[in-house]
Amino acid sequence: MGWIVSTCGGAVFLVVGLLFAASVNDAEQQRVINAFMHANAVHFDKVESYSRTQHYSASDSRFGLSAELVARIYYRRLKGKTFEVLSRGGSTILQTHVFDPLLKEEIETSQLTTPERSLLSTHNYSFRLAGEETMVGRRCYVLELTPLRKDKHLLKGKAWVDAEDYAAVHVEGRFADSLSFWIGKPFMTSDFMKVSGLWFAAKRHSIQNSFLAGRSELTIEYRDYQIELR
Repeated sequence: MGWIVSTCGGAVFLVVGLLFAASVNDAEQQRVINAFMHANAVHFDKVESYSRTQHYSASDSRFGLSAELVARIYYRRLKGKTFEVLSRGGSTILQTHVFDPLLKEEIETSQLTTPERSLLSTHNYSFRLAGEETMVGRRCYVLELTPLRKDKHLLKGKAWVDAEDYAAVHVEGRFADSLSFWIGKPFMTSDFMKVSGLWFAAKRHSIQNSFLAGRSELTIEYRDYQIELR
């Protein structure tokens, strides 16, 4: 009887301990998510305007196509983005079916975005804290991203969130919906860098393997930031 009571008591303490650990993990997860959302809102609030150069390069293995485009993007808070194309060359097909739609989408999306509706937000995703990892020499929280709907702007993947600044350092995943018939649902990685004390896009790389187009790759490099803070 003593052994049975001891085992039951141990089981009770074990269950209580697991429940306590779960509540602590849930609390930590919510803390990280809240801090991440707050950092996004602060970023939106601090930036009055910026401009940057975006270097696009794309290639397609099946048809041997390649193309490049350089554009200057201009952003103003509460108004969104505009752009001018500085140069372009290579495949007309890639220019028309990849670069032009991407620029158009970026401009249209920027005009609809608010802190609450920014792409990495609880309006668009369910987040789960998966652990911690080091990314680009910085301690990061790893958040699993689950889109709340089928949307070509959203990713099913992960975000590495800086443990000090609570900003995204690296994001990767596959798009929740097809970007277009030509592009499909590529796997994308996005890297970010610190400029004027805030994190901005540095590079985006996507890869798509399809029966129609073979292996296609797209890289966008973000350079020459000019930032005006509020």
